[in-house]
Amino acid sequence: MSEVDVKGASGLTRRARRAKPLLSIRARLIVIALLAIAPLMIERVRGLERARAGRAELALSQAIDLAHGGAAAQREIVSSMRALLQVVAHAYMRMPSDEAGCNRALSELIGNVSWLRGLNVAGLDGRIKCATDARAVGLNISDRSYFQTALHNRDFVLSDYLISRVHQLPGLIATYPVLKADGSIDGIILASINLQWMGNLAATAALRPDTSVDLIDGGGTLLAASANQGALIGRSFADTPLVRDMLAKDEGTMTTMGFDGVRRIFAFVRLPWTRARLAIGLDEAVVHGSIDHEISVAYLQLGLFGLLVLLVVWFGGERLILRPIQSLARVATRLGRGDLQVRASDEPWLAEFEPLADAFDDMACKLAAREEELQIANQHLEELASLDGLTGLANRRGFDRELNREWQQAGERCRPLALMMIDIDHFKLFNDRYGHVRGDASLRAVGETLSLVTLDEAVLVARYGGEEFALLLPQLDIERAKALAEEARRSIEDLMIVHAETTVGIVTISIGVAAMVPYPGQAAADLVEAADRALYAAKRRGRNTVVAQSPLLLGAASDAA
Repeated sequence: MSEVDVKGASGLTRRARRAKPLLSIRARLIVIALLAIAPLMIERVRGLERARAGRAELALSQAIDLAHGGAAAQREIVSSMRALLQVVAHAYMRMPSDEAGCNRALSELIGNVSWLRGLNVAGLDGRIKCATDARAVGLNISDRSYFQTALHNRDFVLSDYLISRVHQLPGLIATYPVLKADGSIDGIILASINLQWMGNLAATAALRPDTSVDLIDGGGTLLAASANQGALIGRSFADTPLVRDMLAKDEGTMTTMGFDGVRRIFAFVRLPWTRARLAIGLDEAVVHGSIDHEISVAYLQLGLFGLLVLLVVWFGGERLILRPIQSLARVATRLGRGDLQVRASDEPWLAEFEPLADAFDDMACKLAAREEELQIANQHLEELASLDGLTGLANRRGFDRELNREWQQAGERCRPLALMMIDIDHFKLFNDRYGHVRGDASLRAVGETLSLVTLDEAVLVARYGGEEFALLLPQLDIERAKALAEEARRSIEDLMIVHAETTVGIVTISIGVAAMVPYPGQAAADLVEAADRALYAAKRRGRNTVVAQSPLLLGAASDAA
């Protein structure tokens, strides 16, 4: 090898030794810092994005609850209307025959029922011959389908939403035939139901800004709306995507333009017994406005903080960067493990790291708030799971929970706890003869009546199962509980719900009553068993009666158990 070659090789070696690493220590620290912090910030943004979706779901859930609340309000009104018309139909045969006397009798019957616009009686020819509003007398309704259906079916009939010929306002017409003793029809009772519940629903919805409440009939016409859309009432929107989608199914959700041109998140439901749809719309911009701003701020914070980290690492080196990052990583780890009480602000920080520490605290607070919301939601779901969907009373699960609580309190205070077990007599025969729809209506009527009769005494009225109900009566002895049970039995008789399969021809109940002062170690099941035995005794005595176990028998039964 020549001297020149040797010198060249030596120069290459020296240049190789002088070659710098691919990344300097500061660059490596920057990479480490970014790898440690960027994922946390990105997760924060993702959390905000999830919060955005969660807020939309929460808003939609609120809209759905409002829509279902409106449907439930109509369902309750119609149930009450059916019962009222039955009473009026029975009373009509004893009303004065002259028009003025009949009008006055109708007015006295309905009293001040807020959701009732008027009450009329039509002859078989379809002409109104008696009414609470004199303007309706003589009006011919023979062309109305609800009148024809009532004549044909000889039962309760509810119209779709329509415009009243008397008041020129939207509402429902409920009809019920007046039957003579020989079974022929003497006339048709008609009641006009107003939309007062719509006003209550609109007032509730107005608590949230820019919320719309709309009622659309089966043809796509806007019948009623919240105040901000009042000018649109009466117009047809059948060709709009919103109405087409709503009329295509009984309930659902969508996000589209509202009737006023505002893009909204809608939840809609078909109102019971009608083709009308109730729609609740939430302004999409209002729902997402604040969270979109937070997301933008979060992205801006991500960029600014990244720049801050680069500067601090560049000038501070390992002491100023790595150690704070390690401390923040420990906080992030605790947050990731679910320790939402940890706060980065508990430690001293350089001024440059305080925004990041605040960001961690903000994230921890938001996560804690979210967890609290979930707990509240779970509690709400648990409450819903304890209610009977048909009657709105507590179900078996809710009854068992309340029984154990009242049993424990009665034992601690050495006070009696009474229990009524109630069974509707021959209810299966009722369902077989009249159908499950009327069976469900009678269950609701019985449940409502029991609740009203025992309002001041019962801590819980529950549907125990099928046609059975249970009432918890704290601090009542056996005699007071038995008297209250007898009052409840008579109140069910007074409903006069026709039941041809019973000896008395109406729906009746059998009641078993028991009362105990719990002693230590005694189970609440003893009280239930005693009331059950009393109930079966009432059935053996021919039903439609009350049987109460004496405290002595109760104690003996408990000892035997």
